[in-house]
Amino acid sequence: MSETFSQLFSFRSLGVPGLTLEKALLSMIFAFIIGQFTGWIYIYTHSGLSYSRSFVQSIILLTTIVALAMLVIGNNVIVAFGLIGALAVIRFRNILKDTRDTSFIFFALIAGIACGTYRYKLAILGTVIFTVILLYLHLTSFGGRRLMDGFLQFHIKSSNGDLLSIQTFLGKYCRNVKLMSQRIYQEGIQEVAYNLSIKDPALAAEMIAALQETQGVSDVNFIIHEEHVEV
Repeated sequence: MSETFSQLFSFRSLGVPGLTLEKALLSMIFAFIIGQFTGWIYIYTHSGLSYSRSFVQSIILLTTIVALAMLVIGNNVIVAFGLIGALAVIRFRNILKDTRDTSFIFFALIAGIACGTYRYKLAILGTVIFTVILLYLHLTSFGGRRLMDGFLQFHIKSSNGDLLSIQTFLGKYCRNVKLMSQRIYQEGIQEVAYNLSIKDPALAAEMIAALQETQGVSDVNFIIHEEHVEV
């Protein structure tokens, strides 16, 4: 009995022909690195108000999970069809709104297939790496944008030249001022919205008070938040 367990959990062979511990580790580490690089690219190139840190983390998790799935499948056609069947059979009464939750479901599915096909060592190795990555993402808050961004909206009865002067005024308080929308109504009234990166959040009240006192400006609304969230 003890010999059987020692053979099952010996990492000299992972239960897949031609697959060694070194190859499996290298594959999952490369998947993690590529997934993280993809996440950084997404963060850098993302624009707009809709942003989700969970989605960024899911990119990394799913890249690693898919690598584990391919290791479990190997050249076994039966396991591949079993994976497809399991994905087709699963139905959820509640819609998973968070892509990170989908990553957990997908990992549980792959881990179950690994155990069910006697690939215990791959299941253990995948669980350890998956847990380490999750702890890393959680402790570092990977994907968060802590820029003290603010959303500013107001009405102005003026020309575009006056609007440029207001942008210059906002530049005194902000690192970055980005015009998000501009809607023109009758009688020359414009509704404008900006996305701001404030230099010092403590001066936000002073900035809004000065803006409200500006001639032609009305209905000033300002929302500040510590990081982008999905909206």
